[in-house]
Amino acid sequence: MDPVSDPAPGVTGNPRYDKLIALIGVHGHMRIDELASLLGVSTQTIRRDIRRLSGDGFLSRFHGGAAQASSAINAALERREVAQVREKRALAEAVAGRIADRSTVFLASGTTIEYVARALDVRSDLRIITTSLRVAHLLYARRDFDVMVPGGTLRPENSGIVGPMAEEFLRGFRADCMVMSVGAVDPDGTMLEFDVNEVAVMRIMMANAKQVFVLADHTKFRASASVKLAGTAEIDALFTDRAPPAELAALLEQQKVEVVVAGVDPAAQPRARGASVDADADAARELVPR
Repeated sequence: MDPVSDPAPGVTGNPRYDKLIALIGVHGHMRIDELASLLGVSTQTIRRDIRRLSGDGFLSRFHGGAAQASSAINAALERREVAQVREKRALAEAVAGRIADRSTVFLASGTTIEYVARALDVRSDLRIITTSLRVAHLLYARRDFDVMVPGGTLRPENSGIVGPMAEEFLRGFRADCMVMSVGAVDPDGTMLEFDVNEVAVMRIMMANAKQVFVLADHTKFRASASVKLAGTAEIDALFTDRAPPAELAALLEQQKVEVVVAGVDPAAQPRARGASVDADADAARELVPR
């Protein structure tokens, strides 16, 4: 693993702390032994540094290492709202076309799911259970929608509702489908998120949904996050704006996970063996049937 150049002086007033923060900033998360080797100090020293920096809000601690603080990883909401707007809108419209009228839908939190909420304007008579206050705000005025939110703790990063109360509430429902986005998708099919509490509520919704739809634009295939959510074998369809990298695409085909490529010319996308194209979709899609 390559070292990084020194960050701008004065971040913490301690050169070693600044180098440690810079390393975490580049790699997203690192183990204690890796940091100790790169910084030329003992693992005990790194543990003390991580404890201090996490207490000051510069890092997040996890067993055996450290990651960027949630506020640093999960970029400011205002910036995320205007990132990959065209892609998010295409994915939202594609998944909205797969949701049946008069069905029950779990919607997770996140700016991508807010685009899904807007795209559901074409649907009718839905029961929507969401862990996002922002999503609920976009949908509550529809008189034919039954919109429900749990109690719990509100995350300032994305208005997501988490905690034991939310988890208990969600266990009481069964949905026809769940729609969620993810922070990153690794080549081995591991889907990652930024917050362990949000992952807990997402896992419950996944377990209680007949189908799980994941939205991930192409940037998520090279992104980094530190909390494991699930493997792609646990989902039914992946909606994206570009064909996944070859290694991940082969895995998804092996797992029989449907891949929906929205917002691109289908003629430019290679078809997996046995794939079909949904001619009724508004956006062009590549499908690998589940």
